[in-house]
Amino acid sequence: MHQDYIMRIVEQFVQALLAIMHRRKAGEYKETREQVRIAARYFLRMDLDLLLLYDHEYMLAHFKDFAGRLETDKCVLGADLFYELAMIEEAEKQSECALRLKELCLYLYSIGLPKEVRFQKTHYFEKVSSLIEALRNQPFSEQTRVSLRTYANFIESQSSREKNAHE
Repeated sequence: MHQDYIMRIVEQFVQALLAIMHRRKAGEYKETREQVRIAARYFLRMDLDLLLLYDHEYMLAHFKDFAGRLETDKCVLGADLFYELAMIEEAEKQSECALRLKELCLYLYSIGLPKEVRFQKTHYFEKVSSLIEALRNQPFSEQTRVSLRTYANFIESQSSREKNAHE
């Protein structure tokens, strides 16, 4: 039952995210920002404006339950919302803010994707690759460097498993 509830929430989130992406691509940035804020409040129970003031570790703490376990659904879905905000900032030529949001997305994706099979999809791996490429010449925080090393190890082990399965 709990799993069904989570799946319904994820499905609703995906629909909201598609609407956000459509609006962003239409150039309706003010409206899109508001949709992102509403989605964050509704699906993730967080105030984006307040949360963006904090560092990566504090942000990650928001995606943990009372026992300290990472809620990977919230982590990856939060990264999806931050990614949309980054694209808005980039479109509005706010490059410093866009870069900060992209690094945050990369950090959250690199932590969340290895932990949840449901999100281990090609489009997420491609998104991580494109974020790495976009941020190639930027200095990363220590937390992001550590998460990227862990992510790289995960990708390497996935590739090894796939290779062994085909042999």
